[in-house]
Amino acid sequence: MKYMIAALAALLIATGAPAQNMPGLSFQDTEGHNLSTQDIPKGKALMLVYFRSDCDHCTHTAQQLKTTAKAYPATIWMVSAETQPAIRMFEEMMDLYDISNLRVLRDYTESMHRWFDFSQLPFIVLYDKNRKQLKTFGELPSVTSVKKILAQK
Repeated sequence: MKYMIAALAALLIATGAPAQNMPGLSFQDTEGHNLSTQDIPKGKALMLVYFRSDCDHCTHTAQQLKTTAKAYPATIWMVSAETQPAIRMFEEMMDLYDISNLRVLRDYTESMHRWFDFSQLPFIVLYDKNRKQLKTFGELPSVTSVKKILAQK
């Protein structure tokens, strides 16, 4: 029995666990407009980046995205459960408001904490165009890495 469980575990690791569907998450943009994961343009991949404005790694990620976001083949949503003024200030300080495929959002229901099990920030989740979870990251993946992962699907 022990060997059977070990073999099954090895098989799951080798083939990868089944992809999870994107959860129905609700957010607000920095202007206070509500939107959800249902509002992602059809046929577009999504990279969710959970952050805090007082996190050095998150600030570094935002600085990287300022110059690289447009090259990613995905819609990018940077999400935080902080207050609306804190998130708006972060967006302005990082100069992120004018990037066409990036939005800074507030997780006002804290649904990401209920859905995902993460203990470090930033926490990044990549979904394909069919809303299947492909991979999670503890730091910003390169544009090349994201393109390769999406191409495999």
